[in-house]
Amino acid sequence: MPHLRIVLILLFIVLNTISVLAQEKPFNVVNISPDGAKYIKFGMNLQVWGRYSELNPGSKVGTTQVDETYDIVIRRLRLQAMGMITDNIFFHLQLGQNNINFTQNNGPSNAPLSVMDALGEYHFSNKLHIGGGLTAWGAGTTRYSANSSSSQLTLDTPMYQQFSNTSSTFGNRNLSIYAKGYLGKFNYRVAVTNPYRNTTNNLGLYSSISTETPRAQYSGILTYAFLDKESIEDAYHKGTYLGTKKVFNVALGYMTQANAMWHLTPDAKIAYDDMKVLGFDVFYDSPISKRGDAITAYAAFNNNNYGKNYIQSVNTPNPAIGDNTLINGSGAGFLGVGTGNIYYAQFGYLFPKSENADRKGRFQPYAATQIADLEALNTPMTMYELGVNYYTTGTLGPKFSLNYQNRAIYDKTLTGQYKQSDRLGMVVLQCQVSF
Repeated sequence: MPHLRIVLILLFIVLNTISVLAQEKPFNVVNISPDGAKYIKFGMNLQVWGRYSELNPGSKVGTTQVDETYDIVIRRLRLQAMGMITDNIFFHLQLGQNNINFTQNNGPSNAPLSVMDALGEYHFSNKLHIGGGLTAWGAGTTRYSANSSSSQLTLDTPMYQQFSNTSSTFGNRNLSIYAKGYLGKFNYRVAVTNPYRNTTNNLGLYSSISTETPRAQYSGILTYAFLDKESIEDAYHKGTYLGTKKVFNVALGYMTQANAMWHLTPDAKIAYDDMKVLGFDVFYDSPISKRGDAITAYAAFNNNNYGKNYIQSVNTPNPAIGDNTLINGSGAGFLGVGTGNIYYAQFGYLFPKSENADRKGRFQPYAATQIADLEALNTPMTMYELGVNYYTTGTLGPKFSLNYQNRAIYDKTLTGQYKQSDRLGMVVLQCQVSF
């Protein structure tokens, strides 16, 4: 019976997808009240990558150590429904999966659909919504701690912003109770999260995530809108509006968790560190002429305190395997999270609409960089990306992306710090289908 229900749900979504494509709407909206105040939306997003990666030293594909590899990845699959089912009750349900590639040797059946969002909330007014469940409302301190994957400017979100909400699992969806709302030109989100327990014990002289029962995590982001307000219907921020809105926001966020980290003292006793993350960012998206060309710009700063010399490789998704001794992590990972300061910026330009109404496709080149000035590194880690999006209908939804990423590689010195030794690259062609 559970399998039958899943099939019926998928069939219903497919039928609604056909309806959406026929109507050329980004979502299929079913109004359950005449005025549309009560509704249910259905959505889908699929991202498929074809990728070439120069691999970090010591990486293996199967049992063979190699320097490079090609792979095909289902980066994301999302099936979702959300809506107002009474005057005050909102729900959001999202199923999906990430990072299905050939490293899952037992085949794709090893990666079933997972529950990614499951929440309910009560709307007292526009100033106060209170909800709870499995959600990203308590994720991180900056904009892309919770990102709308179907509207990303760059190939992928800056993953360090999701890793920086260390909740014992480095995930941006957790079991939380939250409040959100509008206060004039401000909007806010605050949450108390019950983090998952970490089960990997890396206790040593440098800080790592504790395996003890985690304490509550507290987070919040306050955003000021100089121009158009953004929706807070769901937790996920858009990466680009393709010139359909004029948005200029600044935001300040904070997150803390007591005794989240631990390390050994010189006399072999366990010491604990609180996790504290501060975030500040600026987002701008606006058309710049009557022809519809537009710019998207974003900059962020994070101050992260995870304890002495904490460091983490960012590697999503991983095209190879390796053991815990690999300094940069296996595959195409880079040292992008840790105790210290992290800076990030991205910029994109959307070409104007064609004067020929039959030509709806539009190009959007972009550039992005991350600089991680971390306590454990001899010199800051730098990563940069160059790419272009092609929107087949000129709107958010179906698109192709080509992206080149270049990252710094480190070796460990005699003093224990990490010193840059090389730079490696990765090229990805993505096809995205969404509504």
